[in-house]
Parts: sequence; structure tokens; C-alpha cells
Amino acid sequence: MNIQSADRLLTAPSHIPQPRGYAQRFDCLSAAELQHLAQTITTSPYLAASQLSTNFQGSRGFSVIFTRSGIDRVKEHFPGFAPYLDKALKSACNAFYLNPLLLDEGMGVEPHVDCSISSYDMVLTIPKIVSVLYVQVPEDTIGGELILKTEQRLIGTIVPQTNKLVYFLGQLLHSVNPVHCSSSRISLICEQYNLSEDRLKNIPEFEIKSGAKKY
Repeated sequence: MNIQSADRLLTAPSHIPQPRGYAQRFDCLSAAELQHLAQTITTSPYLAASQLSTNFQGSRGFSVIFTRSGIDRVKEHFPGFAPYLDKALKSACNAFYLNPLLLDEGMGVEPHVDCSISSYDMVLTIPKIVSVLYVQVPEDTIGGELILKTEQRLIGTIVPQTNKLVYFLGQLLHSVNPVHCSSSRISLICEQYNLSEDRLKNIPEFEIKSGAKKY
């Protein structure tokens, strides 16, 4: 599937794409929205060593877990996230695992398939779609590419760029090459799930997970 066809599928408000692929959208937010988002992340009392898997060792961030009925609560608690949520969330999805992620000099992310929400009922579940917004990519950045693969082949190599929004299908194996830069690279990642009503009952309407000792 080429990028154009992927983009049509992924941006359709009521569709989940079935073919394997990804799409990119440039200049996602206004300059003011992007600046507010970056400040929301970097000044958050929840920001601490990542609580995600060992694939994210050394990174910083926190997690916000919510259902569709909890979106307004997320926006109330994190007003800076609102423009991203309005642009990135897909109407066909009903549960979300949102992660601000900060990578510093030399850090990367090991190959993995997202399944963070599985911790709530111990049933392995992968998202339908994963969305990534590059909030801050320092101008001197070298590396940090997002690598998308199946078990058989390379699907795509995404070069990070400030204010670029990327969607990719949840079943894709992905990793981030080590990044070399003078300041933190910031991205905002959302695993988007389409759960059955029975599974959805196990997901909190709104919850924050953080490694910060006090907040």
C-alpha cells in the first residue's frame, strides 16, 4: 500500500485501515498549539523515567489511559493535549494509551509491537492504529528514525520532523534508531484500540501512570 492510499484510509473518520501500511501528515498543529503541547509535557509533574517496557530503557515520560467517554477529562487535566487529541484520535477506536516520550542523546527504542493496554485484563491486545506526533525534534538531530516492519519485510523508515503526525497499523513491529541531538527529542504517542464492550469495562475512563514519586 502506498502512502497516498494509506493516508486516505487512515484519515477517514469512521474507518480502521486493513492493509498494512502507514501515513504521514505534516504541519499538524499551529505553532502556538505545538509550543503549548511541548510545555505541557516538559513541565508536567508526572514526567519521570518511563514506566513502559524495557524496550524504552533510559527514556522519560508518563502514560494517560482513557476511554472515549474520558476524552473530556483528559482535555480538562491536560489542556495542551486537546489539539492533538482532536486531530489524532480515530472515531472507530474506543480505548487509548497515550505516552509522551522524551529521548536524549544516544537513546533509541528496541523493536516491539505495542500492547500496553493488555495489562488491564491480561489478554494480549494490539492497537488498531498507533499515532505519533513529533513535538520537538532539535535541528541538530541525527538518527532517531522510526523503523516499521513485518516479520518478512521492511515497511517504512520515517524520518522525524517537528510537527509531523504519523499513523501506522498496530500490528507492525517498530523501533527507533538511536538519536543524537543536543537536547531532548519529544514525541506524543497514542495506541488506539477498538475493544469489545466486555473488554472495555476493564479499562479506566481516565487514569495516569507515572514513575514520579510525588505529583
